[in-house]
Amino acid sequence: MKTKRLAALLLAGLMAVSMLSACGRVEEEPLEQPVGSIDLPVTEPPIETTAPTTTEPVTTPAPTTTVAETTAPATTTAVTTTEAATKAETKKTSKDDYTVEPMSATMYSTMSLNVRKGPSTDFDKLGALAKGDEVKVIGRASTGWYQIEFKGDKGYVSNLYITDKKPAETTQKPVSTTAASSDEEEEEYVDDEETEEYIDTPQTQTQTQTQTQTPSSIVANLSTQWIQDNACEYMAGLFTEQRYLDAMTAIANSIANLDSAVYLGDFLNADETEDIAGKIIGLLGTGYCYFDRAQLLGNSTIKLLYYVSTKEEARNMQSKLESNAAKIVDRCAGYSEYNKVKYIYEYLCKNTVYGGAYGGSSYGPIVDGGATCLGYAKATFYLLSKAGLDVVYDVGRDEQMHAWVKVKIGGNWYNVDTTWGDPEGSITEEDPSYCNYDYLCVSDSFIRGTRTVYDLSKYYRMPSATSNDLNWYRLNGLSVDTYDQGVALAKQLIKDAGNDKDSKYVYIRFQFTNESEFRKFNDHFTLKVFQSELVAPITSARKTSKKNYDNPDDCKTYSVTYRMRLA
Repeated sequence: MKTKRLAALLLAGLMAVSMLSACGRVEEEPLEQPVGSIDLPVTEPPIETTAPTTTEPVTTPAPTTTVAETTAPATTTAVTTTEAATKAETKKTSKDDYTVEPMSATMYSTMSLNVRKGPSTDFDKLGALAKGDEVKVIGRASTGWYQIEFKGDKGYVSNLYITDKKPAETTQKPVSTTAASSDEEEEEYVDDEETEEYIDTPQTQTQTQTQTQTPSSIVANLSTQWIQDNACEYMAGLFTEQRYLDAMTAIANSIANLDSAVYLGDFLNADETEDIAGKIIGLLGTGYCYFDRAQLLGNSTIKLLYYVSTKEEARNMQSKLESNAAKIVDRCAGYSEYNKVKYIYEYLCKNTVYGGAYGGSSYGPIVDGGATCLGYAKATFYLLSKAGLDVVYDVGRDEQMHAWVKVKIGGNWYNVDTTWGDPEGSITEEDPSYCNYDYLCVSDSFIRGTRTVYDLSKYYRMPSATSNDLNWYRLNGLSVDTYDQGVALAKQLIKDAGNDKDSKYVYIRFQFTNESEFRKFNDHFTLKVFQSELVAPITSARKTSKKNYDNPDDCKTYSVTYRMRLA
C-alpha cells in the first residue's frame, strides 16, 4: 500500500503543538480518467518553470440546483472597532517570565513612546522616544516587545508602535505586529495612571490622556490588509466573534513583520490559542506563502516559523506566488463556476508532486511544484478565491492532521480535496495525465466517511455541503447502485476502450453508492477475473494491466478502476 506521510515537525518543549504541514492517506492505486467521460483533464507543466501551451479542459455544464444554502453571509467583516476604550486590565510580568531572542534591525517609532526596563508596562521607565525616532532593535521578547539600544543601555518598547518604515516614506497607518499582552496599552505618555509626566528632551512636557486601550481598540490600529493578501474576504465574514478575527489579525500582522512569536492572551484563552494555532492558522499562509508553521509555546504565545529570513525574501516569494496564481486563474476566467473548480483541481493534481522544499506553503504547488496536504489546501483556497469563488478552509484528521477546502458552486457547497485527488506512485509516472476525481465536489457525508472532521463551529460558521449534484462520477454517468449495474457499465466502457486505437492507456472506472455492492463487485473481479470474464469476450485490442482503487479495506470511496493498455 502506498502511503502519503506527513513531514515531521519539531516540537517546542513539552507544550509545543506542531502545525499542519502534511497529511497521511493510504491507497493501493489512485484512480484515473474513465473511458467515455465527457470532460477531459488539464495537462500542463508548472507555470514557473515553463511557458506552457495550454490544453484547456472541455467544459462541463453544471446542473441547475435548488438546494438552499445552509449558512452564512458572503460579506466581509472588516475590523471596525470604535468603541470608547476603558482602562486596560493589566497583567503582572516578572523579570523571569520572558525570554529574548536576538535580532538586528533599524526601526522607527510611530508615536511618542515610553522606553522601559522590561517588556511590559509593569517595568519602570528609562525614558521616551519621540515620533519618528530611529532605534536599533537588538532583540524580541517573548511578550512581543522589542529590545532596543537606548542611551548606552538596553530598553524595551511596545511592538505595536514600532515600524521598519521611515515615517516620511509612507502615509499609511503603521502596520504593527502583535498584541503581546493585555499590558500593551498605547504608550503615548501614559502608563497605568490617567495622566503621566515624562521627560523627552531637556524641556519637560506634560501630556494627558484620559483613556487607555482595550485589546479590541488595539486591534483597530492593526492592519487588516492580510484579508486581501490571503484572499480571505469571504472567510473573514464567518468568524463568530470579533475577538477571533482580532486574534487572526494580530497573528497576520506578526507574520507580515516576520515576528518570531505572537502573544494572543488579549483575545484568547489557552484552549482557544491552541485551536487557532493548531487548526486555523494555516489560513494565514494562503497568500503569506513565506510562512511555514507555528508552535505553541505556552502562556498564550505561539512561535512563528518561516521559509525566509528577510522581508525581501518574503516579498519575492509572495510576488512569484501572485504572478503565477494570476496566470492560472486567467486561463479559466471565462469558465463556469464548476469548470473553474475542476480546472484548478486538475492543475494542482497534475503539476504537483508530494513533498518539496516548500511543502506546507501555497508557494509549493503554485510555483515550486511540490506540496504536502497543507500546501495543497492553501493553494486550492488561494486559487479558488482569486477565481472569484466563495471558499472556506476546513481541517480534520486521518492518519495525521489534514486540510482541504469547501467551495460554493451554484448556491451549493462542496468539499474539494486536491491532496487526495493527486495520486502518486508508478501509475502517475507511467501516465502523467492521470487524475483522481474521487475528492472533487463531494458532500459532507462523503468526507466524514473518509476522515475525522474537526468541529470549528465555535470559531467560524462552517457551511454545510449536502448536495451530490456535482460528484464527478454522478455528473459523468459513472455512478452505480448495484453489482449488476456495475457489470453492465463495465462492459460498455470496455467496448468503448476497444474502439480507441491510439491511446496508450484507457481506464474503466466507476463508483458504487453503497458498501455492500462495492464489496461484492470488488471481491469478485480481481484483475485476472476482470480480464477473463469481461474484457476478453468484448475486445482483443486491450488488456487489463492494473487494478486500482481507493483504500478498499476502509471502504472510503466505493470506487473501482481498471487500467487497460494496448494489447
